[in-house]
Amino acid sequence: MRYGRGPEVLQDVNIELAQGAFHFLTGPSGAGKSTLLRLLYLAERPTRGRVWLFGQNPASMPRADLPALRRQIGVVFQEFRLLDHLSALDNVALPLRVSGVGETVVKEHVVDLLR
Repeated sequence: MRYGRGPEVLQDVNIELAQGAFHFLTGPSGAGKSTLLRLLYLAERPTRGRVWLFGQNPASMPRADLPALRRQIGVVFQEFRLLDHLSALDNVALPLRVSGVGETVVKEHVVDLLR
């Protein structure tokens, strides 16, 4: 990944993550953590090379299929990114609602998460 004409921020990165596992990405400022995450949740496209997710190359997928692929990835941001017009409960519930989880299950899980 390269921004403009600057040096490559990430190069020769190859990672494999176990399905359903939680992973933490740490490192010094400027190491490329945010860039890697942006590539993984498809907010950025690589300037060279490929990103494969769940055995698929998102660059070769129809644009309409990308949201379903993104819904398989969970990212917790350092800054909260809360929606001001939603309550705390509704902010936490939003990803579940977007993915089509029933309201009974949403309320059960969100209350547990907020506890």
